[in-house]
Amino acid sequence: MISFLKYTLCALFLCAGCAKNDPASVKEENPISTKGVYVLNEGGFTKSNSSLSLYVPDSGKIYSDVFYAANNRSLGDVANDIALYDSKAFIVINNSHKIEIISTETHKLLGTINVPGNSPNKIVIASASKGYITNLYKGTVTSFDPSNYAVLKSDIVVGMNPQGMAVASGKVFVCNSGYGEDSTVTVIDVAKDSVVAVIKTAKSPTDISVDSDGDIIVICNGYTDFVNSNNDTPGNITVIDAATNSVKATITLPLVTFGHPGELAVSSNGYGFTVVKNGLLKFDTKSHSIIAPSFITKTAYSIAVDNISERIYLGDAKDYNSNGKIYVYEKSGALKDSATVGIVPGSIVFKK
Repeated sequence: MISFLKYTLCALFLCAGCAKNDPASVKEENPISTKGVYVLNEGGFTKSNSSLSLYVPDSGKIYSDVFYAANNRSLGDVANDIALYDSKAFIVINNSHKIEIISTETHKLLGTINVPGNSPNKIVIASASKGYITNLYKGTVTSFDPSNYAVLKSDIVVGMNPQGMAVASGKVFVCNSGYGEDSTVTVIDVAKDSVVAVIKTAKSPTDISVDSDGDIIVICNGYTDFVNSNNDTPGNITVIDAATNSVKATITLPLVTFGHPGELAVSSNGYGFTVVKNGLLKFDTKSHSIIAPSFITKTAYSIAVDNISERIYLGDAKDYNSNGKIYVYEKSGALKDSATVGIVPGSIVFKK
């Protein structure tokens, strides 16, 4: 999940000589139709060593790279996001400027959407006939048809450095981070592929989800001045009414206590999590209040919560140079399991 800080880390740690795993040196396994948890590993910037791991909670078994096992090649350069829909996985390969589509049954490649020069960042599937991709440095969103992978509209203009997206009430809500220079969420009408509203937020809205009431939950990172931290501004959790396109609540996150909030995971069971400087903050999506300021005392590069088991998954990028890990926690916050995955585990989704 690439933010300005993450891209900076990639530039510092990965370009300096990230060791590329050689998948050909080991026999990769490819389970057929196994339910589990996909972990999309970004890999090193310019190293073309992205991978797709599959963790099976019932057994604790990890398959290190099911894409390579099925297709005998790596995904590409910086796998930044993944969306599951209709027995397919749509995988964003940011620095290869493409979307790879695979079967979630066999992990075989089904097709590719090439978006030259777009630096695709995030992806959502709105319906059987409409999906969306944010173009990180163009300030645009591309719409496409998930059934045949055809690009429908390549230049829906939004804000600066669009990142996370969510779908609700027939609309796509797009976070315009600007890496701290933007503070808006653009709303796109799915039926018309046109912008219908722009919502003001705190600085750098980056991650976004939909809660159990159909409201939009947005993580705003706030502004980070890498030269003078006295100029930093706090982030917050912004709640948007999807029906009216208006802000209905905010949860303040003071800098001194929480630093700049990071990744977001929202459960259908009435709560959510965001990464803060002291670990994982838990909040109530009904009352819009903090439940626990440090529910798990471990920071993470990526997070996800399973709506059924209510287990919490954290991705740890370690040194951004070698294989990372995922940590699995019970609903109570007790550590249940951990597993080694690929380099920079950036996205976690559930294969049902």
